[in-house]
Amino acid sequence: MKRISLCIIILFLATTLLSAGDFKIGYLDVDYVYTEFSESKEAEQQFKQEADEWKIELNEKKKEIQRLKIEYKNLPPIVTEQRKEEKLALIEKKENEYVQLNTEIQNRSVHRQIELLKPISEKIIAAINAVAEEKGLDLVLDSQQGIIVYAKDEEMDITDLVLQKLNETTE
Repeated sequence: MKRISLCIIILFLATTLLSAGDFKIGYLDVDYVYTEFSESKEAEQQFKQEADEWKIELNEKKKEIQRLKIEYKNLPPIVTEQRKEEKLALIEKKENEYVQLNTEIQNRSVHRQIELLKPISEKIIAAINAVAEEKGLDLVLDSQQGIIVYAKDEEMDITDLVLQKLNETTE
């Protein structure tokens, strides 16, 4: 519903502005720019490497819990109830630590993604602004958000120009 309302507002705004005079619109595929931008690929690789390390840490914790459960299951019948309860308490403690670590890693993951993506997003926005100014555009739309229904010609698509601008700034 929000998307439809946004489309109607943008179409109304564009129609109003177009009737007011010379109005230039451009569009781009932001997802494509992000995917093809070399720094995005590097950030994704770095995040994947860190996430793999976190998974290893979690798996080690899980294996420890499994080992303790097997030990508990294989306790000889002569073991006292107190010793069994101590073993169960240790298992419960390790399971709680696992849950806490999992939550901590999820939070770390979100914060790390934001940290890695923020400078990339800023560069993409700066490149979009630069290309829009160079082409004298009044409005730039994202083609993947379902806002563009029709585009008269390919010159309005600034996706490759934005990607080129990004690559120039990183060289």
